[in-house]
Formats: sequence, C-alpha cells, structure tokens
Amino acid sequence: MYTYNEIMAQGQKLEKTKDIVQSIAFNKNAVDVVLFTGCGTSFYLAIAAARYYQAVTGEFAIAVPASELFLHTETYILKNKKYLIIGISRSGTTSEIIMSLEHLNDAENIRTMAVTCNGDTPMAKLTDELIALNDISEKSVVMTQSFSNMLYALQLYAAKISGRTDMMKQLEKIPRLVHSALGNGKQLTQVTEDVSKKRFIFLGSGAYNGLAKEATLKLKEMTQTECESYSNLEFRHGPISIVDKETVVILFTQNETKEYDHALVKDIQKLGGFVVVIGIASEELEADLILKLSEEVDDLNRLVEAIPYFQLLAYQNAIFKGCDPDKPRNLTQVVNLS
Repeated sequence: MYTYNEIMAQGQKLEKTKDIVQSIAFNKNAVDVVLFTGCGTSFYLAIAAARYYQAVTGEFAIAVPASELFLHTETYILKNKKYLIIGISRSGTTSEIIMSLEHLNDAENIRTMAVTCNGDTPMAKLTDELIALNDISEKSVVMTQSFSNMLYALQLYAAKISGRTDMMKQLEKIPRLVHSALGNGKQLTQVTEDVSKKRFIFLGSGAYNGLAKEATLKLKEMTQTECESYSNLEFRHGPISIVDKETVVILFTQNETKEYDHALVKDIQKLGGFVVVIGIASEELEADLILKLSEEVDDLNRLVEAIPYFQLLAYQNAIFKGCDPDKPRNLTQVVNLS
C-alpha cells in the first residue's frame, strides 16, 4: 500500500530534507511577524511550525488558515508591520494558498516563502523564497511523509536563520530517531485492534497542539472515525464529559506539562478511559500505554519523532476496520475550489 510505504520511508526522506535545507542561503532581514499558513494538514503543520519558530528565534510567529488571508485580510495583516508569510502546500497548487499569495502579492510590507514538495508550481513562482522537497512524491491521498518532512524543514530553517547551533545539532539526530520510532508501532495494536475502543481524543499543548490536530485528521481520513483534539488542560473544561470505557485518549506529554499531565491521566482513567502517552514519561505517569520518545533531544525537537506513532495508529486501525488507507472516502489528493 502506498500509505504504509510512505510512512515507513520517512527516516531516509528526512535525511535528504536535512541536506536540502542546509544548502539554502535564506534572507535574514528582520520582520515584525512571521505568519505560517496552509490548509488542512498543512495548516496543522503551520500551527506546530509557528510555535517552534517563535521559541527558537524569539520572533513573533502565528499560524493562519490560508483562506483567512484573502477573506479577512485586515484581521491578520496590518499596514504598519512587516511580514514574512510562509505558505505550506504539498502539491503547490492548493487553491486557497494560490489565492492568498496572489491577493497579497503587491503589498510592500510582505515578503513570502513557499514550502512544498513540488518546486515547479504556481505557488513556488509566486514567492520570494522557496524550500522545495522534490523527492517527496506521495501517491497516497493522505499526507504522511510530506507532513513530517515539511515540518522538519521548517524546524531546520528556524535553527539555521537564528544561528542556533544547539538546536541544529539536536535536529540532525531526528532522521535516526524517526527510523527507530517506525519500528515500535506494534505496541499500538492494543488500541487499533480492540473493537471496544470507539472514540479517540488527541491532546497536545504548545507546538504539540498542531500534532494533536493532525493526528485527529489522519484517523478521520483513513477510518472515518469520529475523533477530536484539544489542548491538554482545556480537555477538562467540558469535553472530558464524553470519556467512558470506549474512549482512548492519546496524550502528547512534555517536560513542561508532565506535572499536570500526571493528574489528567488519573482523571481520565477514573472515568474508564484508556490513556496512551507519547513523549518523555516519568515513572509516576501511569498511563495504560507509554510510547517513550528519545531523551537525546528536547521536547521542541522531538516533534517529528512523535509523528510515526499517530500515523501508524490511523493506518493500523484502518486495516483492522477493513478500510483502504490509499482510497479514503470523499477525498482527493489536491483540493481545488471550483
């Protein structure tokens, strides 16, 4: 299957992405706001990338759905501020990305960058700078290695333009760590092959909130399962009411959040929920399943290492349910507005 092969090939693809980004000379002129934008998976990528970029560079960064930039321009773009708009699209042909870039093309206070898996596209030609990962050529409808590689490219970009050699050294370990993570997917069968598990909730805060949203989308796309995502502690404010014995909660934990995550896990378990933790988990964090990430890098740089787990969860669940991950219902590889 295309989807499975593309998930499992991510380690070697990340090595190539590292070489591509390190070979590019980027514009380092200061701006007031770095705005990351995309649609669907690419927007969730933008959320994670914006939080990473701000933490690493110290520059203000936000994520905005591409359609918002031409539908509600004045709510995001101020004439007295300088912007770098980073558009993200696997195909480079997504309608809303093209429309937003064209809409803002004449603005003197905006420069643009495209991050795509196809460098010979209208999107790439509309922007001032380009990160083209042309070796990522997915046949599947759902985005897997394109998501991990474009996010990794933007992490490398942030580390490079900010001169953060400490972060770059950690990021250089990621292809190897992802390769190792891809070999650990069998543990997930505890939830992916259990017919009693019918409801899935993904929780992540900070940069990991983008991952939680993308994990939800992957499961929806491949299996049509109804699932949701929230910031970790926001889950207590109402949504926790749906937890029961049919509920699986996948929690992305970090060193910053582990104290609060410990109590949250206990609360979910008391209500009958099955808790899967992805991250650096202490001995006190007694989840039902712990998928431990490497301690070689810090939380921000572990983002891409966490990705194979939720992709494999969606894929395994699809196979168990008899769904075809290569042909998800109602979806096409590129969304074009008619």
